[in-house]
Amino acid sequence: MDANFFSGLSKQQITILAIVGGIILLIILGVTGIIPIFKSSTTLDPNFPTGKITLEVWGVGDEAAAFADITAAYQAQPVSKSVSVKYTKFDSIDAYEKSLTAALAEGRGPDIFMVKNTWIPKDAAKLQPAPLSMVSPLTIQQAFPQAILRDMVLTASDSQSYVFALPLHFDALALLYNKDIFNAKTIVYPPKTWDEVVQLIPTLRESDAQKNIQTSPIALGSARTIGNFDDILSLVMLQSGAVINTANGVLLDGPAQQAISFYLQFANPTNPYYVWSDSLGNARDAFAAQKTAMIIDTHAAIADIRAKNNFINIGTAQVPQLSREIKDTQTLASYWGLGVSRQTKIPYVAWHFIRFATMTPEVSKAYVQKTNKLPALLTLIEADKNGENSAFLKSFLVAKTWARPDDEKTRQVFGQMLENITLGKMTVSQSARAAQEALNGQ
Repeated sequence: MDANFFSGLSKQQITILAIVGGIILLIILGVTGIIPIFKSSTTLDPNFPTGKITLEVWGVGDEAAAFADITAAYQAQPVSKSVSVKYTKFDSIDAYEKSLTAALAEGRGPDIFMVKNTWIPKDAAKLQPAPLSMVSPLTIQQAFPQAILRDMVLTASDSQSYVFALPLHFDALALLYNKDIFNAKTIVYPPKTWDEVVQLIPTLRESDAQKNIQTSPIALGSARTIGNFDDILSLVMLQSGAVINTANGVLLDGPAQQAISFYLQFANPTNPYYVWSDSLGNARDAFAAQKTAMIIDTHAAIADIRAKNNFINIGTAQVPQLSREIKDTQTLASYWGLGVSRQTKIPYVAWHFIRFATMTPEVSKAYVQKTNKLPALLTLIEADKNGENSAFLKSFLVAKTWARPDDEKTRQVFGQMLENITLGKMTVSQSARAAQEALNGQ
């Protein structure tokens, strides 16, 4: 540039040019990395590794599209724009468990995998807990229903409590009833207590001349044809005041045994409250076929029922309680979360993704809408608690659980316990004691 060019400029113009030139030089040096003006996005979190990262996620039921939306939102964050997610879907829970166990045993499992709330005690050794700086038990207590604190926070060998998984959604038992059957029988409201359930039996029960049940008032009392019998029995135990979990292991004492007797009476042909026969088939199928007026099941069951009968008129209410006292209200939680494999080489990134997916309200809301599930975040529960899913959402705050030492073993032991009593092989107390010993490994 000709020196005469500058001689024709004022001091103010020269100053402005110098400033502009300096800014341009700083930009060039920053972009090229010679000076750290434009820091790498990962410096937003010094613990976040650099370079391209792929998270492998395994899950049950959810389509890849649900995780694609989460991934897109996650990649929009500066710190995680180089993270991609590979999602593998399993349709069968049994196939999922077997594949996951085999993959982890061979050291080729996913970084993140879905875990049912009742699996945490059994699967704790497979899970890498969250760094306390990222997710703490206090965080869980403030953001989610209390059942999640009980299910997904465990005490490690260092006597410190850690978060082992975070919920993608929440679900719990509720009463599903056939509105058309209720209307035909001129029953205005669903029962709120177990006494009210019993009072409805003569009105709802339909039998043939041989006293074989044709239409059941409610599916209760069996372990063979009621798919979630263990959850319903657990609920009745908790409502009865059973502690179940103690420092010495599982306890099936007086209140638990009373609950067992209460449950079994509904499938006993000699009992005046006889309402269920295994000849009716699978309880959920029987409800879809309008052979039973009520079942106790989760929100997730509704989609399955409608797939069998899209014209069924389903009503929902909170599960029957021992009394109408609000302070005594409770139900049983049943839901899935995301956990991090102990084998992953990128645990920080995995937990970073899970925290974002489960604790970002707009992301969580989009997920539950796409998957037709119900939210776990208290803020989202509160926002929709008076909507069409109010029976479920309002019950989430009083949902309880108990720590099953092994989910599948518990189911088998409970089933055998009920079978021994039904066949007269053992008394209730004897069978409960045998079940207790089996669950405690005695």
